[in-house]
Amino acid sequence: MLGLSAPVMAVLMAQNLAGLAALAMVGRIGIAAVAGVGVAGGVYAMLQAVLYGLDAGVQALVARRSGAGDAQGAGAVLNDALALALGVGLVLAAAAYGLGPALIGLVVHDPAVIAAAKAYLAALTPSLVLLSAAYPIIAYWNGAGVPKFTLLVTVFELPFGVALTAVLVFGGFGLPRLGVVGAGLGSTLAALLGLGVHLLLAAKVVRVPGFLARWPSLEGMLAVARLGLPISLQQSLLYVGLMIFVGIVARLGAQAMAAGSVLNSLMLVSVLTATGVGVAAATLAGGALGRGDPADARRWGWQAGWLGVAVVLPFSLALLAAPRAALGLFVHDPATVALAVWPLRILAAGMAVDAFGRVVGMALRGTGATRTAAIVGFLMQWVVQLPLAWWLGVRLGYGLAGVCATQLLFGMASLAVLAVIWRGRSWDWTTRASALGPAMRRTSNPAH
Repeated sequence: MLGLSAPVMAVLMAQNLAGLAALAMVGRIGIAAVAGVGVAGGVYAMLQAVLYGLDAGVQALVARRSGAGDAQGAGAVLNDALALALGVGLVLAAAAYGLGPALIGLVVHDPAVIAAAKAYLAALTPSLVLLSAAYPIIAYWNGAGVPKFTLLVTVFELPFGVALTAVLVFGGFGLPRLGVVGAGLGSTLAALLGLGVHLLLAAKVVRVPGFLARWPSLEGMLAVARLGLPISLQQSLLYVGLMIFVGIVARLGAQAMAAGSVLNSLMLVSVLTATGVGVAAATLAGGALGRGDPADARRWGWQAGWLGVAVVLPFSLALLAAPRAALGLFVHDPATVALAVWPLRILAAGMAVDAFGRVVGMALRGTGATRTAAIVGFLMQWVVQLPLAWWLGVRLGYGLAGVCATQLLFGMASLAVLAVIWRGRSWDWTTRASALGPAMRRTSNPAH
């Protein structure tokens, strides 16, 4: 489990550190820039979340086929997913350009924040197409149990992205000072480099079986879509909810928005670490089902959940011990730092609970139970978190601390429900396996 999760955690942590570095650079421009990047990042994440479903579908299918020893079938999944994902990526980019500015205007009304958000989103949007092609390849590496190749790509991509972002944000080497536009453009160019290295690895170095050597099939594309659609919908609605969440914070003022943007970035360290363990759990649980061993799949889910707690806990304790030091890395306004101290402590206190629930939820996805995972995530956010955030933060006047307290309650409720589902014997593993049957039969047939 450590062998699978460590490279994924390293990749996600490196990506988040690159994001934190970009945020620190933007923080030198001013509070409006930080808030604008946070709002635009929310709109972008809402669209990007559609790709997470494709990622989940590819990983589940590849893990199952790799567990069954069907390497050709696993390669066929990647070809089918790439064709589907590229079309989705183009639609998402068009939506970002067409609807993004209007969504920003719905969330925030400060002219300076709106201007920064629109500029950042416009520069970042082309990366949606690039990521749509990269995500299926990353999911293939994860499902096949070789996430080290994604880590290799990250070694090339992120240092280039951080250095380029610094030059574009502040100017240098004959380039003008672009501010928030430079931050978005740096991320887009880094994504272009990352996709190029992924394609090189898959086609020439590692040589994924059948990669780009056959036309994608409609049946295979539908198999990926069937598994991925529930997660795509749930993740998109998750980020719609997060935009509503940002809108609630916006009612507390520009300072609260800037503080919320930094809190979100710090929380991502915990979230992405747990996600790395969750990716390993999904691969191991899916592989166990491919071998016909559901009991082993169940054990992987529990063990991965505790591993997620173990890796997140040190960061949680560090934030509890020194919240001002962590906030001071990104915000230089003393009043904003003071506003964010207790909210950060509340979020840090719930990180271990959130990690356990997140890992178990991803293990569910790896077994093919994407609909169950999606329904739980949707209900917990829209029935528990958002109403509570409005009630505690705005209605009762507890402000940013009240809003963040809802995240703690959300994590506890999600963990309780997911643990019951994962433990329950009513979970029909045979049905889960049969849901993947048609596509597995197609790709494992030597005639194909």
